[in-house]
Amino acid sequence: MSQVTGIRKRRRPSIAMVVAGVCAALVSVPLIALLALRLTSNQFVRETEQSLIQQAAIYAELYASAFSPLPGPTIGTALTDAQKQHWGQDLHPARALLNVRHDPVLPPRPAGDPVSTEIDPRYMAIIDPLVSIARGAQQTTFSGVAFLNHDGRLLNAPGAPSLGDLVEVQAALGGDIGRVLRLRGDGNKVHPLASLSRDTGFRVFVAYPVIVADRVIGAVHISRTPLNLGKFLYQERSAILTMFVVMLALASLIGWVLTRLISRPVTGLRDAAMAVAEGHKDHAAALPHYGFRELATLGESVEQMAATLTKRSQEITTYSDHVTHELKSPVTTIVAAAELLQGDGLADDDRLKLLDNIAAEGHRMNALLEQLREMTQARTMAPGEPGKLCEMIPQVDGLRIDNGCPEDTQLPLTMEHGRMILLHIAQNAQAHNAQTLRISRDGHILTLADDGDGIEAEDIDRLSEPFFTTRRDTGGTGMGLAICKTILEGYGATLRAKPGNKGAIFQIVFRR
Repeated sequence: MSQVTGIRKRRRPSIAMVVAGVCAALVSVPLIALLALRLTSNQFVRETEQSLIQQAAIYAELYASAFSPLPGPTIGTALTDAQKQHWGQDLHPARALLNVRHDPVLPPRPAGDPVSTEIDPRYMAIIDPLVSIARGAQQTTFSGVAFLNHDGRLLNAPGAPSLGDLVEVQAALGGDIGRVLRLRGDGNKVHPLASLSRDTGFRVFVAYPVIVADRVIGAVHISRTPLNLGKFLYQERSAILTMFVVMLALASLIGWVLTRLISRPVTGLRDAAMAVAEGHKDHAAALPHYGFRELATLGESVEQMAATLTKRSQEITTYSDHVTHELKSPVTTIVAAAELLQGDGLADDDRLKLLDNIAAEGHRMNALLEQLREMTQARTMAPGEPGKLCEMIPQVDGLRIDNGCPEDTQLPLTMEHGRMILLHIAQNAQAHNAQTLRISRDGHILTLADDGDGIEAEDIDRLSEPFFTTRRDTGGTGMGLAICKTILEGYGATLRAKPGNKGAIFQIVFRR
């Protein structure tokens, strides 16, 4: 009674406190999820990428229109047949593909490698009007635009350095759209809370191919910094404030419902359980309101638990009856032999036979008691760390064990349990005149096949029953396979027996 009182007075969080914590979590989880998964950053990057692709497509058309009328040799990379089919369609939309959770953020765009070779004069003839258009549009789009020739040289920079080594430029000069994330070149670094900082620490870069006569004669390299969460929240502050108020109201409603449906029924069940513990069973009446179906079935669960305990008690009784029955036969034999030995007139041969019977029955009782002890240990021993199969294989006189598994094969059994199981199966094979026991494994199934007498079909379902044996006359106790089954049940595994063309086959099926 003092223990119950002590438990009652010990300080623990109440259900009301837990409900309050749940409601607070409901309000904060959306923002935390946005930060943890960077969903908003990903959406901002996708929007920026899509906008840059659209702008680059326009610049590429202007670039191609200005370049195509100019006379000169054929230059640029030829498109593949698949690329010709794609770019030749009336509609060839390009989707945004960048993902901040998976795509790496590359270093800032370099200034470019110096190149001493001359540039085709056609590029120099058209670059100034293109740069003028880009500068005018940049005042609205805030996008940085670079025009590249067919070798990746930057036309609107002094000396026309080469950017041909950039992955996105290589993709564009190969006839595809290149897109990457790069750190900003102004010293900003990417960090876990980049979406809450003053500005995003990286830029989106898109390289778009310029195609003339099915050849890539250049590329448009365009970039912009995506929007960040702080700016977005400020722009959408009215909608976000409304959402917060609605979520707060919903959280309060959920808190009230949980308190009514959980706290009150649990308190009632606690009082009823304590009444039963104190012996006042009449006070443990059903509650008028349980809230949830799970709480309503709690009382039934208690009854089921009691029924399970009753069943276990019946199993123990049945098990004890089996043990008593198995021990009764050798005890009767020993008592009868002892009574005969006490009499007079026994021949020496008869006396020796009676002594042999006593010794044999004593050994049988000792073997049975030893296996009963193993059964008890198997029921109480907890599963442990896996062990190597090669170290579990026992030595059984007259039986060759052929392990067809790799040397490093592990079983989800402890060394002690594995040795015990394999020993019983090996002894069972040896007792049925087997010369060889072969071990193999296929996925989660371990197979042990012997070349002994085999198994009768009608006996397969009973092999692992305690005390069932087909060789009782030769000392079999019927406990070996029952012990194996009991051990495996503790690991969630099963033991199956199958008849073979020659001999018996046992399979241990582990959980996947």
